[in-house]
Amino acid sequence: MNEVCILDRWEGDTAVIEVTDETDQIRWQQVPRQRLPDAREGDVLLFDGQYWQVDETATALRRQKIARRLARLKGRHPDSDNE
Repeated sequence: MNEVCILDRWEGDTAVIEVTDETDQIRWQQVPRQRLPDAREGDVLLFDGQYWQVDETATALRRQKIARRLARLKGRHPDSDNE
């Protein structure tokens, strides 16, 4: 099954992870902080059944996509230095 896992937020020492499957069904999973690598909110995570890791490439692409959307909403180019 192809799932996308996003670190949504931290609640104390617990990560709340949004898991979306190929049918766009969303479920939430809680994982203790010590089971995750050094991750931050918004990171795309991979799970091999035993270990979690940050997908650096997918995370960077996701952050760029979000920045472009935000820039369009604000009517600005994403690389603009103007606020």
